[in-house]
Amino acid sequence: MSLLRYAHTIYKYNDFVDLFFGACRFFSKSGLFEKGIIDAHHRLTRSGDRVVIVGGGDGVTAVAAAKRVGRNGSVHVYEGGDRAVDQLNALCSQEGVSQICTIHHAVVGPHIDVYGGDFASAAHVAPDEIFACDVLELDCEGSEVAILRSLAIRPRVIIVEIHPFLFSEEPTWVLHQLNELGYRIVYRSGHDGIEITDEDLEKLLLRSKKCGVIYLKNGARSPVVVAAVRKR
Repeated sequence: MSLLRYAHTIYKYNDFVDLFFGACRFFSKSGLFEKGIIDAHHRLTRSGDRVVIVGGGDGVTAVAAAKRVGRNGSVHVYEGGDRAVDQLNALCSQEGVSQICTIHHAVVGPHIDVYGGDFASAAHVAPDEIFACDVLELDCEGSEVAILRSLAIRPRVIIVEIHPFLFSEEPTWVLHQLNELGYRIVYRSGHDGIEITDEDLEKLLLRSKKCGVIYLKNGARSPVVVAAVRKR
């Protein structure tokens, strides 16, 4: 998609007031990439935890999780893109967490939008084969639906970045599925860690069904991040 067409799509599906004030506030804060997921780990991941990440990307959330769990914990990362796998290994080495993080060149569930390089040589892992863990992070570009639908494990915490424009189900499907699985949402934010209300959470999800980048007036933007804890 050309830059001009991309900008037109954003303008078309955003409320103009939200887009104007939200973009101004976002850029003025210089939001940290993936801060929503990182903040969720800071709040809910504990020392000694076993963490599984589906969709490692550039590795910033893996490093954040590794520093939370420490040497008594572990972080297993599934990443489909070969270039991203190399970046993950390099970053973990640079940050001194290679002994904590294990990187798997693998796609979990359907490969809907693997963008970190070529995934032709990646292993394929079924959702019900995900390692048992205390914290599960899903940042897998639409595959979160198939994974949550077939999830066999019940970690203490599930963190999900939600991409409604990449799956056919209703935009709020992930929220309802987490509840059905026995989880309660305790954290909700935009992509860059700006916390939002339940009302704004639904607004972002509904609007982002047709466009991947939606802004709210407070600077929060899609994709939404939610974290849920297992009900007792």
